[in-house]
Amino acid sequence: MKGNRAVLAAVVAVVLIAGGWWLFRKGSGAPSVDLIEQLPSAQRTPAERTFNVTDVNLNGESHKAIEAEPASRIIWKVRIPEDAWLRVNVGLKPEAWTAEGDGVLFFVGVSDGRTFDKLFEQVVNPFNHPGDRKWIPVMVDLASYAGEEVEVIFNTRNSADRKPLDPRNDFAVWGAPEIISK
Repeated sequence: MKGNRAVLAAVVAVVLIAGGWWLFRKGSGAPSVDLIEQLPSAQRTPAERTFNVTDVNLNGESHKAIEAEPASRIIWKVRIPEDAWLRVNVGLKPEAWTAEGDGVLFFVGVSDGRTFDKLFEQVVNPFNHPGDRKWIPVMVDLASYAGEEVEVIFNTRNSADRKPLDPRNDFAVWGAPEIISK
């Protein structure tokens, strides 16, 4: 009986050690890429505008964010890790929620220098859509670019495509942008 307990204890120990090793190995993949930390080396257009980094609270949820007055573009050159995802939140600052305007078009893409692949597009209009008075979370799969050095491009526009430009109260923010490995 004692021998069976010892064997069982040894099997449990081996399973726990193997499980811990597997979890540690899986979690020790490529580190995340904090795009706010890399903002100073990113290309920003138009260059004469400032792209402030600040803490922004939208409807009780706070994130470190990049303020990007539309129309704007931020380009980061990044080597995409294995199993990578872009994680970011988009929104308009509370000053825009009750002031007239038609919102902001946010879109993200990846370029290899020859082509541009649009991966995400969202109009955020908290004046006309109260449901937009918060951070809108975005997850974009970047696995097809694994191992490649690409440009990750964040864009904002004053209005949705094919609408007249309306720059009123366009206080766009990109919250906690990062590239993570799952």
